[in-house]
Amino acid sequence: MGLFRVAVRFTLVLVLVAFLVGTGVKAGLEQQARNELLDYPDYLELYENATRLGMEPGDYYLKYIAPKKHPELVTPTVVVGFDALISSLAPPKDEMWRKIEHRHFAISRREAFLRTFIFLLVSEIVLVLLSVVVAFWALRSQRVAGILSIFSRVISGIPVWWLGVVFILLVIYSALPDDILISPGPGAGLLTILKAMILPVLTVVLMSFWRLAVEFYMLLRREILSPYVSYKRAVGLSENRILVSVFKAISVPALSVWFSHLIEVEGMVIVVDYLFRLGGLGQMIASSFSGAMAETFYFIPSLFAFPLLVFIVLNLIISISIEFIKPKLDPRVG
Repeated sequence: MGLFRVAVRFTLVLVLVAFLVGTGVKAGLEQQARNELLDYPDYLELYENATRLGMEPGDYYLKYIAPKKHPELVTPTVVVGFDALISSLAPPKDEMWRKIEHRHFAISRREAFLRTFIFLLVSEIVLVLLSVVVAFWALRSQRVAGILSIFSRVISGIPVWWLGVVFILLVIYSALPDDILISPGPGAGLLTILKAMILPVLTVVLMSFWRLAVEFYMLLRREILSPYVSYKRAVGLSENRILVSVFKAISVPALSVWFSHLIEVEGMVIVVDYLFRLGGLGQMIASSFSGAMAETFYFIPSLFAFPLLVFIVLNLIISISIEFIKPKLDPRVG
């Protein structure tokens, strides 16, 4: 049943994302077709045919002529979006769109994915370790538990970019080296990328670990008050052994808590990636929209669809992995 729920959720998300991407693609093609109408060689004949049918020339062109060159205009929106997601794995075949994409985002897909993956991985490792340590600390100190509860409520109302801006201003107006904020360009080495990620990782961790620590603390506290824990204490087991057994007992709900939190962190990573210009998937999404006015506004579907596809597949892999891991961790099984 768990895998079935994952499959249903993945299918629904994929259909929704495909519909949204397809809507954007078709809107862009429609605007492109209207621009082509200005240079249409048989405009007089088109105008006469449109007038005979009681239609505007632009509507007539979109309905009867443009689909011959842009068949996506009459293709179901979900199908267009799905094709755009799959084709986003590689640069556009059309030379014009390939040049436009490269001008707005010169970093390769593989490199952008690796940067975001490293950013997310490092942030999650620090987040989980810090949250577990603070949760155990809160179990031993009511003062720490109170501070944790207060900060989790206060920080939840502050956008993640706020702390990022504070860090940027701190570097600019302090003695800290400015090269911390230098955006790694295409082909940058691992050490250069990791150096540029110091402040972004701190931003994500300091803005998101509070709620995860509170969730872990609540799970641990609820389990600590269980009768079997009192029994283990009564028979003389050490606190460390009791805490290990408690941690195993909460491992299944803790996985669910972590996964829901991971989805939130992914959104933070996208924002922070763009804020610090790390050249990852967040900056790729931002680069898919360009222009200050409607007449010069560009939407680049390939840059927009690739990050969405990556996060959908990543969440699917993690969801399936969790469903396989849960039975092995659940003490009620076997």
